[in-house]
Amino acid sequence: MIDPSTYSIAYYFATFVAICIATWWYCSNIQRHRTAMQNSSGEGAYSKCTSPGCLRCRSNSKARGLMLQKLVRHFHDNNLPIGAVQRVIKALQQKDDDLEREGHAMQQPTVLYLQDLDTKLVWTDSIMLEHDVKTLEKNAEILQSEFSAIIRENGWKINNTPTGQWKALYLINQGVRVPETCQKCPKTAKILGKLKFLMNDSGFGNACFSVVDPGTHITGHYGPCNIRVRCHLGLQVPEECSITVGGRRLTWTEGRCLLFDDSFFHEVHHHGNQKDPPRVVFMVDFWHPQVTNLERKALNFLYPPQ
Repeated sequence: MIDPSTYSIAYYFATFVAICIATWWYCSNIQRHRTAMQNSSGEGAYSKCTSPGCLRCRSNSKARGLMLQKLVRHFHDNNLPIGAVQRVIKALQQKDDDLEREGHAMQQPTVLYLQDLDTKLVWTDSIMLEHDVKTLEKNAEILQSEFSAIIRENGWKINNTPTGQWKALYLINQGVRVPETCQKCPKTAKILGKLKFLMNDSGFGNACFSVVDPGTHITGHYGPCNIRVRCHLGLQVPEECSITVGGRRLTWTEGRCLLFDDSFFHEVHHHGNQKDPPRVVFMVDFWHPQVTNLERKALNFLYPPQ
């Protein structure tokens, strides 16, 4: 007869081995993403500078210190309560090393990290964003129609990658409205005007048609901040396409919105061949629902449209 204690020892040993394997996998996955980030041509490949006027490089401690001084003066001059934006102040007081250590292991915003915001890889149940999501989804056919009309127009920003390319046609580019595109896509521009959480007065805000050609790999990178939720409305989605966010593989659905936090390490693949159609989404940046109105004012002042 087998001693019952033998089963207990075997159980604990198996549990120990499983924990070790899971820990090894997690650490290896994080290191793989960080190594890919260092080797990629994404945002991490840009060198940081000390210019307070450079949005991408305002993660520099000295630049943030100057911005904090400006913010305090601005709130004082306009009789605004500086105490209501303590999270913004703390974000500007962060040292460069602190910025890299904040948040989830795979969440490393390159410019700004606002503490105490809900952290989600994918946003699937936000009541506050529901109005904007439904507005986009019920107008998907209109957006698809206007995209089809301008696909061969000028104004597309071409981005080459190690394999393939992707391009974007902006209606809002880093907070700046692009009149030419809005005139060509008047119905799309009108739909944007109905969105409550549209990030249209911030240098972090964008709205565009995004096209990824077959065979393209948009290498892994981090977004600049955690104060926005990025929305992709699927317009044309071949089967061979996917986006990986924080190690989680996701796919788009035509006519549906996919919302995610792009401050997490993310990358896009279109594994199709040249005979396959491109992947097309309409991309919009929303304010994170937990950023207050006064914090928005402060952040718009610090990071105005570029």
